[in-house]
Amino acid sequence: MSPVAGQRTSAGLVLALGGGGARGLAHIGVLEVLAEHGLPVRAVVGTSIGAEIGAFLAAGMSVAEMTSVATSLDWKLVLRLFFPDLHAGGLVSGERILSWLADKLGAARVEDLSLPFAAVATDLERGEEVVLDRGPLVEAVRASVSLPGTLAPFRLGGRLLVDGGVVNQVPADVARRLHGGPVLAVAVHAASQAWPGPAPRAGPWRERLAQLLGERWMRRAPHLREFLSAEAASAEGGDESEWSPLLVLQRSALVSQEMLVRLRLATSPPDVLLVPDVSDVGMLEFYRAGEAIEAGRAAARERIDEIAALVSPAGS
Repeated sequence: MSPVAGQRTSAGLVLALGGGGARGLAHIGVLEVLAEHGLPVRAVVGTSIGAEIGAFLAAGMSVAEMTSVATSLDWKLVLRLFFPDLHAGGLVSGERILSWLADKLGAARVEDLSLPFAAVATDLERGEEVVLDRGPLVEAVRASVSLPGTLAPFRLGGRLLVDGGVVNQVPADVARRLHGGPVLAVAVHAASQAWPGPAPRAGPWRERLAQLLGERWMRRAPHLREFLSAEAASAEGGDESEWSPLLVLQRSALVSQEMLVRLRLATSPPDVLLVPDVSDVGMLEFYRAGEAIEAGRAAARERIDEIAALVSPAGS
């Protein structure tokens, strides 16, 4: 069973699904609970992984299918998708990811979907938010998931686009502007969780990536070697002397990101904001889908009465 989608009346939720890498698989758990309770969804707006999950929903993929796709992502497949090819603008060109998305979403266009959908991206050259609500669905998602420094920017419609999380990590304001309410937002970005403490945790994917690359790749990509070494060191403790320039930049970006999220949510708050506990799931740990999905279920079940009230006659 899937959330009742495609209804263009006011009797339905408008979803704002946030970015956060593998943590965003929690969105699937939220959708599962909505389906269990027969709560209709009439539109979805997503940033990054939120755009990807939102695109699956808008394209007609069932929650069961999403769960199957997510749980099939073992660490070997994740490494293949994100294996560095040192493309200009990112460690990964994104060609393999684009092909993977095309296999799942086909040739659908955003404006032809039965469920209204939009993806949020960032124009790197003009420094502005871009809302993608027309054109090939696969390209809209590919642009929105272009994590700076990891996945190369994507050229679309004369714009050079990167991850929507740069400007709008939880697009509740865009969802309300496009579709009204009620807006159910889901935040899964790193800073939405318990503050990470002295240093970010080095996820197992980084260790496996280092093992897979070997000395040959390391000699050819010294900047990647530095990245992996810094991340490994960060797992060992929180002494200030261990803060590398890379870690300082990463944490500074988290602080700026969270301040921007708070400002945007205060300016245009969602009717309900869910924050699944995915603090232990790393950015690229997609092979931990089961944990993330369960966290989404738990967050939605805890507040299901509030969510249901949004689409009941009393909550209209």
